[in-house]
Amino acid sequence: MREIDTRATEQLGIPSLVLMENAGACVVEEIERRFTDALLKVTVICGPGNNGGDGMVISRHLSDRGHEVVTCLAAPRSSYKKDAKIQLKTISNLKLPVINVPKSGNLEIHRKRISESEIVVDALFGTGMEREVSGIYAELVEMINEAAGTVFSVDIPSGLNCLTGFPMGTAVMADVTVSLAYPKLGLVLFPGADYAGEVVVGDIGIPETAAQGLENNGFTVEPEHVCEAFPERWTDTHKGTYGHLLVVSGSTGRAGAGILASKGALRSGAGLVTLALPSPAVTAADAVTLEVMTEPLPETPEGTISYAGLQAIRSLLDDRDALAIGPGLTVHEETSRLVREVLISTDLPVVIDADALNALDGELELIQARSGHTVLTPHPGEMGRLLGVSTVQVQADRVGASQKCANESGAVVVLKGARTVITQPGGSYYINMTGNPGMATAGSGDVLTGMIGAMLARGLDPLTSSLASVYLHGAAGDHAADRVTEHSLTATDLLDNIGPALKNILTETLC
Repeated sequence: MREIDTRATEQLGIPSLVLMENAGACVVEEIERRFTDALLKVTVICGPGNNGGDGMVISRHLSDRGHEVVTCLAAPRSSYKKDAKIQLKTISNLKLPVINVPKSGNLEIHRKRISESEIVVDALFGTGMEREVSGIYAELVEMINEAAGTVFSVDIPSGLNCLTGFPMGTAVMADVTVSLAYPKLGLVLFPGADYAGEVVVGDIGIPETAAQGLENNGFTVEPEHVCEAFPERWTDTHKGTYGHLLVVSGSTGRAGAGILASKGALRSGAGLVTLALPSPAVTAADAVTLEVMTEPLPETPEGTISYAGLQAIRSLLDDRDALAIGPGLTVHEETSRLVREVLISTDLPVVIDADALNALDGELELIQARSGHTVLTPHPGEMGRLLGVSTVQVQADRVGASQKCANESGAVVVLKGARTVITQPGGSYYINMTGNPGMATAGSGDVLTGMIGAMLARGLDPLTSSLASVYLHGAAGDHAADRVTEHSLTATDLLDNIGPALKNILTETLC
């Protein structure tokens, strides 16, 4: 964004004051779009940088429209330089109300004004903020967060790290954030998404040519990714046309994981699914998965899949199109050894989840050595074990952790969680915006594993399979939550809503 700004002003000759004027106008438009036919009491808190200059433009435009506006300065007047200084001079020449920051640091006059306002505009800091918020600025952030009025942040909530989404000491909790020109990563990732509130991207008049040639490898997952994975079916087809997935899963007390994965695969278009699991669980699986074929595997005394099942699994893979492995396996030493041998011995596309990830014991070179396509679907704890770091470290840099794992494994990585991150080796990363907290429930990840496996079996590449599955999985969760609430949502609800969600996407996106 900084490079784009520089190109716009220095190479294309667009005056920075024009961009500042457009930025302020974007925020004013969003305010008036939400509060029509009302004269408002507005307070605009302006820092000493360009973000503060944007805020003064907002003050001027809202005053022109008849609103009662006061501009609160967060720094002495002498601190405002360049464009911000020009904007301060303009509102001063217009004799618009300005509250100067007291030299003593007593901000009670600011607090009173902010608390009485129907609209509070946060124009303290923009994306250039790189240090922790402290002193008077921290007090102002606290006042904004205590305000009863609606808070609009300019570009990014002040104090929020624009790359990680984590607050730098403290940060504004906005109701609406108007991100200028492009969305910022910190507004999309959690916890930044909670601080940002509703995010609107404002067009400040920077031509697309200003971004040409710049590497942009971050994207959001879109409905079009689902359309790409679900083209219209030919009339002259049969179940073999749509792939045969083998699901290796389950142990005593955990047969449900494989059942959910298998049903998720069928709901995602797989023509055939075989579920291989410990022999005592076959009867239970047969009773609830009428469309799924089952294969019994030898078990350990603890009820997990025995290493003696290796040859049987290899035989099953001979006439399958893809493998999904991991849900419900446990970390039994013998079962983990089996998993590693299976992965080495097949060049079929594989989605690896849950305890199959734990079986790798951080040895990502084993995945790198595979000739077949691979998708890894860790949650943050599993990602930490794969990389040899803590879960906290993973969550502090979800994109970085996903990129590191993808590069070291050569696999497409799906880092699950709120705002799932999908990354391809050495390439782009994608952030998924569908889904809701109700999906934090047992079996949700098993359904996703089956969905990805189905698309791999249908011949789709790992990235397309992952993007489409993650988006559709989240959309099914949103559809289910509308029906049963987030509190009552179960993995079975996800299964039941894959079809309706898919129908909505294919219809509304006009695929």
